[in-house]
Amino acid sequence: MKTFKAMSLALIGLVLSLQPLRAAATKMICYSVQPNGYLTDHAKDIAKIYDGFFFSIGSWESGPVQLLGVNGQPAQNSRWYPLAKKNIAALNKAGVTENFLTVYFSGEEAWPSPTTLLGNAFSQKMTAHYAAIGKAARDLGFRGVCIDVEYPYPRYMVDHPIYQYQGYTVDDLESAAKKQGRACIQALLEQFPEAVIITLPGVLRSRFIDRNFQYGMLEYMAEVDAPGGFHLGAEYTYSLNDPVSTLITPRFEDAGISQLMSENTQNYWKAKCTIAPGVWPLHMVETGGPNYPVRPWLEEIAELKQQLSILRAVSKRYIWSFSGAPVWYIHSSRLEKKYGLAKQKFSQPDIDLSEWHRVLMDKSVQPPANLQPLLASIEKFDRNELTPEQLCDAFGVPGHWWVLGPLANPHQKPQYAAAQATVQPVDPQELFHGRDHVVRWFDYALLDPRGIVNCARTFDWRNTDSSSVHFITFAHSPKQQQGILQVGWDDGILLRFNDQVVFDRTTYPVRGRGQQYRDRYAFEEQVPVTLQQGKNKLAVTSINSHGSWIFALRLTDEQGIPLPGVSFRLE
Repeated sequence: MKTFKAMSLALIGLVLSLQPLRAAATKMICYSVQPNGYLTDHAKDIAKIYDGFFFSIGSWESGPVQLLGVNGQPAQNSRWYPLAKKNIAALNKAGVTENFLTVYFSGEEAWPSPTTLLGNAFSQKMTAHYAAIGKAARDLGFRGVCIDVEYPYPRYMVDHPIYQYQGYTVDDLESAAKKQGRACIQALLEQFPEAVIITLPGVLRSRFIDRNFQYGMLEYMAEVDAPGGFHLGAEYTYSLNDPVSTLITPRFEDAGISQLMSENTQNYWKAKCTIAPGVWPLHMVETGGPNYPVRPWLEEIAELKQQLSILRAVSKRYIWSFSGAPVWYIHSSRLEKKYGLAKQKFSQPDIDLSEWHRVLMDKSVQPPANLQPLLASIEKFDRNELTPEQLCDAFGVPGHWWVLGPLANPHQKPQYAAAQATVQPVDPQELFHGRDHVVRWFDYALLDPRGIVNCARTFDWRNTDSSSVHFITFAHSPKQQQGILQVGWDDGILLRFNDQVVFDRTTYPVRGRGQQYRDRYAFEEQVPVTLQQGKNKLAVTSINSHGSWIFALRLTDEQGIPLPGVSFRLE
């Protein structure tokens, strides 16, 4: 089978001179920076490459105490605040106006837990700290506040052992997380009503505690019509994706918001909220193990340029970049002597940050010509001329699936894996013996036009080790034609098309397989299929050993472009 990498690299060579879908007005923000003299003295140089910075002060709990001051008490470190103020003043004057005071939830601190979620004293502490964050962000001249909720993710799941459910329920935790989200953002906005809010890692359909905390924030902002908006700093584009996936990432949560929010919150989201995709220019050398693939820097930078050109065409307000090393200056001995800015060290000797700066200064919006129909579909979706399901159709992925599970892992307890269910008619009333109890087919509204199916999320990350699940949809084709199923998986997968096995990777190492998403492309293999005119049955069996559980699927032509006119329905 041909590799999707080869096809996608060929696609990058098809860049034609197109009229931009939209003006290149998106702002580029750099993560992250600490106050320093270079930013003040060289703000005009910064303005050529970045529109702002994330200024991180650490966790929401300890950072305000150390650097800002809380409840009338002075900051423990008196130097940070005045230097940050000078930086922001200089940057704003130079046009680098999109700067964010940034905090995170630490995986090492107490929240979340039964005590911190359900106790009034801790909630009061949170609101005091978020009020201090809002006040400092306003007084220092920041555009807004960025809140990273990622790190305590194991405790975001309701079956974490920290939750013993003695005197409280899952519903109590849901209510408490949402209430705290509301209270924190209310305290912040009362100090800084115009604040733009960005959350990392930029996912709303996330684990239980995390998503309800974010829902609480977003619901309050909708109620008061907060002008700055709520923006998701998505990390999906950290790794380089195929061009079609890159194109749809700035809308991947928009398609599913009807499943998450009240009508009022949906209207607020559509009016003032966006997805801000993040890129990682140095991911090739800053992440991964010894087998992580690397290639010449000039090849990498050419694809980064293409990635940003596509993202600029569809991102509504922000794009941002992450790196472990500071990428906002080019080292020289003079700068190191004057500002203490050390030479960046990279494991790959050909990396030249001046090439990255040239990409940032380019600001071109020239996606490949064969993405133009997909760009038109995004525009129609933005104008409410396409439904979320139709947007998924346009990108070659099912918006809805029939799902049967959780089932047993067939390598462990095949008697409870319902092996024949995918070749039988789908009947939501029929019972099957699953891993823990009887299960029925149910309609799962995935509505993710990237084609990423997080099986763990299907079951809200609860008890998903040693499992399997069946997915079924029907592809409706206007004619008989050839297609390619683009596939990625973790740990095992079996594909049937019109009840014939077309791809079998149900075996995997004892330690598990993991999706091979090391550097680029969630779709690892290409499976040719023949679509009959009319209805075609597509069935996926996904198998999980342990840990993350995901598969990726998209139906395309040989060039990786979704087949026009094909739709996916449950019947």
